[in-house]
Amino acid sequence: MKGLLIVNAFLNSPQVRSTYDALLAGAKRAGIDMRLMTNADFFVRLDDGLVRALPDRDPEGTDFILFWNKDVFLGRALERMGYRLYNCADAIEACDNKALTFEMLQGICRMPKTVKIPMTFNTIGYDDLSFEEYIGSSLGYPYVIKECLGSYGGQVYLATTSDEAHSILKMIEGKDCIAQEFIGESKGRDLRAYVVGDRVVAAMERCNDRDFRSNIANGGKSYPIDITPEQERLAVDAAHGLGLDFAGVDILFGKNDEPILCEVNSNAQFAALLASTGIDVTDHIYSHIKSLIS
Repeated sequence: MKGLLIVNAFLNSPQVRSTYDALLAGAKRAGIDMRLMTNADFFVRLDDGLVRALPDRDPEGTDFILFWNKDVFLGRALERMGYRLYNCADAIEACDNKALTFEMLQGICRMPKTVKIPMTFNTIGYDDLSFEEYIGSSLGYPYVIKECLGSYGGQVYLATTSDEAHSILKMIEGKDCIAQEFIGESKGRDLRAYVVGDRVVAAMERCNDRDFRSNIANGGKSYPIDITPEQERLAVDAAHGLGLDFAGVDILFGKNDEPILCEVNSNAQFAALLASTGIDVTDHIYSHIKSLIS
């Protein structure tokens, strides 16, 4: 079996590189001949919708593509040419935009009350913030403001008052954003469930006593956890609702630890999960892919 791992040419931090190395090592254990390429090795011709690869990078003979990338235009073009992508381009796009994620999962998963913040333009900004009064009265203070495009918790803010919300909105004006109910019971604490196929293959709890966000990148720590049937059902429903083969699903703890969806990551980092649980999710990813291809 031959596979192609397509990553972003311009993400080269040590953390990201270690993920690529782990994916290649997992393929080798699975007996898959995996080749590494980047999105810069291809060009999408928008006039005919097809992909042209650099002359020495022809992907012909590839059985599947592990698309560890958010370049969805390239992904969809490859799909039009008949390649099977894991994950598919539409699912990656849905995860990359938090507003789209919650729009698609409405009625499928329990989620915080969520309001789409009106769009503006970065050359205009907000000259009238009266709409924030409705958001504040609807969600209550504090509430969370999230940029729709963001990673590692770096574009997530807590508005404790109306004035603070105004300051945040002015700071990020021009960015597409949502506002969400703050789940106080889960302050600095959440659960990362890694879904592959129809089940959760590994889970960890993340805690941060210095920040309302639990992300490891913000100083959080992780611990293995035995996931409950209700948490697993929410995680799997979220992944299936977005059309994902695998995903890192972040779950908040509501009253009586009731699971509430936080967000879904199509290409979630898994180094902390491996360190916490000893489970290498790449083995499960390739086992899932092989079961669908063979």
